[in-house]
Amino acid sequence: MDKKLFQTVKLIDIEPNTEIETHVKNAMQSFRCRDADVENFLKHKAFDFERRNKSRTYLIFDDKNLVAYYTLSLYSLVFDETTSKNLVKKIDGFSKSVQSVGIILIGQLGKDFDLGKNISGTYLLDRCLRAITDVQRIAGGRYTMIECAEIPKVVQFYKNNGFEVLRKIDDKYLRMIKKL
Repeated sequence: MDKKLFQTVKLIDIEPNTEIETHVKNAMQSFRCRDADVENFLKHKAFDFERRNKSRTYLIFDDKNLVAYYTLSLYSLVFDETTSKNLVKKIDGFSKSVQSVGIILIGQLGKDFDLGKNISGTYLLDRCLRAITDVQRIAGGRYTMIECAEIPKVVQFYKNNGFEVLRKIDDKYLRMIKKL
């Protein structure tokens, strides 16, 4: 697994109205993912979010197929009254009384159901974290965050990769953070 060479293409670098843009859009429309929200974002929102500078999407191709992707954005993590002051200080790095901190959000992370079999989740997350490290070197930041389904296998995957549960969002999702 992951012995193949994969190429990362930044959606921001795709020139409009070109043959490459057409190929990329077709690949995005063919993308199939177990998570309907991840699939829907790529097919219907990624280009718009890119144009509006709301996020950056990174497409991972094998020789010719889109096998996986991830999306990063800046996010203001707002602390509520249930967040302990010690945790606030740990995340902020200075103060226990701040109301929010800026973090790098992994907005989307997904593999194609069929074509992504040759790329492991760990490899994909590692690629994503390398891009986050580049952002951190330029702009700073102490933590990254992902919101994921509260499925034991998914939660354990992120824990195995250094994330910890911050809190439940609702009955289905958790917020998990990782120190950079």
